[in-house]
Amino acid sequence: MAIVLLYFKNMHEDPGYTDLLDGPRWAPSVVARALDAYYWFAYAVAAALGAWEAGRLKKDQVWLLAPARSRYRVAAEALLPGVLVGWVMLLLPVVMALVEAETWPTLNALPLLGMGLFLVCAHNTIGFAVGQWVHRAISAPLLGAAVLYLVGWSASDGGRLWPRHISGQYTEGLLFGELVPLTSLWPHLLFAGSLAALGALAWVPLAARRARVALRGTACGAALAVMAACIAHVHSWGAVSPLSANNAPLDCTGSHPRVCVPKAVQADVVGLRRDVTGTVKALQDAGVAATMPDTVNDTLAAGRSSQGSTDREWWLPMSKAAHPETVRLSVVLKSIRFPCSRVDQVNSRSATLWAATVADADKRYLAWQRQELQQFQNPDDVMAVIKRRVSKARTLTPEGQAAWYKRELVKSCKNAGKDTRP
Repeated sequence: MAIVLLYFKNMHEDPGYTDLLDGPRWAPSVVARALDAYYWFAYAVAAALGAWEAGRLKKDQVWLLAPARSRYRVAAEALLPGVLVGWVMLLLPVVMALVEAETWPTLNALPLLGMGLFLVCAHNTIGFAVGQWVHRAISAPLLGAAVLYLVGWSASDGGRLWPRHISGQYTEGLLFGELVPLTSLWPHLLFAGSLAALGALAWVPLAARRARVALRGTACGAALAVMAACIAHVHSWGAVSPLSANNAPLDCTGSHPRVCVPKAVQADVVGLRRDVTGTVKALQDAGVAATMPDTVNDTLAAGRSSQGSTDREWWLPMSKAAHPETVRLSVVLKSIRFPCSRVDQVNSRSATLWAATVADADKRYLAWQRQELQQFQNPDDVMAVIKRRVSKARTLTPEGQAAWYKRELVKSCKNAGKDTRP
């Protein structure tokens, strides 16, 4: 019941989860979002139960009895309930989230869940090792609280970012089309896994004292080396570990340009390609030096990675466009090339409005600029000047309009930083 209540509190109070349900379905995103609130909880419970079970076996003097069964089997049977509890704490919210999102689980959604299930076993083993040496009344609550704090702290600490990449608490989430590569997962697995292996090897009974010391010393050295390697591997990472983007299945059509959007959005790819090609040809006919790209991709598939467009490959927000005019405006903005990096406020907007008018995207551009111009003290006056300049230009011949547009591009660079009053 506590897991269910925590699920509804964390998920339904999170605006990001609401956006996830409203957007295209991507099973890895759903799984990552569901697990985010449960990693630390499951690890802490598993560690505490492992320490408690170790103390119970020690109190009952099980290890002093005649070995009717293998001590490894006894330990495994004692640890199994704690492992199952931790697994349920991870599996239940994942199942609930997938059902609520009406999304089928996919193989590429399993790595984060697999990491969590493995680390539950690792923390359970660590707790069992600690419980062999420290009384269960002390080790179980303290170890559970320590895991709870350390794993949770790693995700919230803004000063040092590397702990979050080895703690097993994957908090970055996944956007549409993103996956977690193995290079981002193995530090989590090996850091706790090396500690669990050290605890297991330290528990191995050897008759010769020298052999025990050699085994434990070697295991300790190997665990420290692995942990140091994990820290060194992630130390230079930022807040987000390396991700793999553009993994969603695509629906593509045509050639030169080949237009691709994710299948999950169920967009009219043929219609989108028609808008792209029609806009480029309209701009070319009007005298704009617009080039037809080879491919046009939807920015949704790129996740959070910044895919820079080139002359041959464009990235446009096609599936997010609520109106065809938005796609045409994106093509206009991609086609206009100012001969400088810094432009003025009036001439540049006049040239863009004229191109948007040619492409039948002027209404969308004006609606956008009404918001952008609020930064000025006189936004209505600036907008009136821009519209008046473009209206006057539209009365010229097609050749005259093309020449006017080219002059506006030059003026936008020449007047950059100047007060361009009408």
